Parts: sequence; structure tokens; C-alpha cells
Amino acid sequence: MRKYARIIVIGLAILFFLPILYTFTNSFMAPNQLERIGLQWIPDAFNLQQYYSLVTDKSQYFNYLLNSIKVVSVIIFFQVIFGVSAAFALAKLNVPYKRLIMTVYLLTLLMPLQVTMVPNFLFFEKLERVLHLHILNTHIALILPGAFSAFGIFMMKQFIEGIPDEIIEAARIEGAGTFRILFQMIVPILKPAIHALIVLTFIDNWNIIETALVFISDENLRPLSAFLEQIYNNHHGLYYAGAVLYLVPAIFIFLKGEKYLEKGFSMGESDL
Repeated sequence: MRKYARIIVIGLAILFFLPILYTFTNSFMAPNQLERIGLQWIPDAFNLQQYYSLVTDKSQYFNYLLNSIKVVSVIIFFQVIFGVSAAFALAKLNVPYKRLIMTVYLLTLLMPLQVTMVPNFLFFEKLERVLHLHILNTHIALILPGAFSAFGIFMMKQFIEGIPDEIIEAARIEGAGTFRILFQMIVPILKPAIHALIVLTFIDNWNIIETALVFISDENLRPLSAFLEQIYNNHHGLYYAGAVLYLVPAIFIFLKGEKYLEKGFSMGESDL
């Protein structure tokens, strides 16, 4: 039985890897080979023209890259700050209606992006109309939904609940306040889980497309993911080179953070 399970896992891994391999090999093909009918897997000749054209003719590529880095970095920062703080309050403090709050958080996690995207757009539009707060067509429109996502709160709460109450009570007896307990005791314990949250938040928000296309009309402010969608339709050959470069940060973060993901989830398993 284990043998068959291993074969299935290997088969699925190959199936998921094939699109990446196809994109990678196509990024080194000449334009005339890409125009051929059918799937092309092996370049006739090693060609860097697509990469050269991407960074010269399409020099705004780096502007889109900086937009993505800026948006994702801010989202990660607020996800960690608010996720840990709110999770600590819901897990260890006497907060009124904790069950109701967590139920609402869970409902927001279960909703697909398309369900919450329209209300967010209408809310931002109303803020601009009534309070003259300019949110749409800025990076704030992308940052707010991601920064205050319930995912970080839900994830951190599972780990914090596994921390014995006796540790917190002993700290209170010693005269430690709530913020000191949180930042000097809870956060160091949560380091593996926080690193795991950073990796997952990066991967999730690195790939935002729909919200970028809906909330931001100025193309120069859009993230790299939206730029790739555009060049796929208008400059099909450059798409493959752009996609490979787009994958590099995500793969790097995942490989660097893999051990933290394992530690974080093993910590959660031991505590639950």
C-alpha cells in the first residue's frame, strides 16, 4: 500500500512540475520556435533574447517588481504584528464575545476572494466619496485586505493556545504587564510559527492578480503578477522569461523558509 502511495505522490509531483519545466525551457527559445504549432519542450538553440528584451525593451519590469516587493513587505509586517497581538488577546485574555469574533474570522477565511473583493471596492469608493480618503488606485488598496486578513490571527491562535496558562500567570505574579508578556515571552516561543506565517503570507500575496487589476487602474502602480498577465496577451514570447524571473523570489523564500514551515507546523501539532 505504501508503495502505491509513493508512486501516486511522485506522479503528482511530476504533474505539478511539468508547467514549471515547460515555462523554463520555453524562456530560452527563439521567437520562431515559439510560434510553431504544438508543445515545444527543448530549445533548438540556447537563446537569451527573451531575457534581454524583457530588461531592455520592457524596462518597466523592474518597476513592477519593486511594486510587488513593497506591497508584500508591508502586508507581511502588519500580518505579523496584528496576527500575533490579536491571537494573543483571543487566546489568553478575557476578551468579550471571543467565540463570536473567531466565528466571524473563520467565515471570512471560508469566503472566496471574489466575494470580498466587490464589498472592499465599494467600501474604498465610499470612503473616497464621503471622507475624501484616496485609497483606490494606490498600493493601500492592495495592502489593507492582505494586512488585516484573518489567516494570521487564526494561525497564531492555534499555537498560542498550546502555551500553558501557568507560564503567563507566573509572569503576572512577577509583575509583568500584558505587553511585556507578549513581546518578551510569547513572541520568542512563537518564532518558528512567525517564520512560517511570513513564508505563507509572502507566497499568498506575491500572486495577487484580481485585486490588482480591479483596485488599481494606473498600470505603473500594479504589481509584477498583473504585469505578467498583460505581457502574456501582448508579448507572448516575453511571458516565459518574465515568469521564470517571477518564480525566483517565491522559490527562494520557500526553500529558505521550508525548515521554518516544518518547525512551525510540528510545533502546532505538539501543542494541539
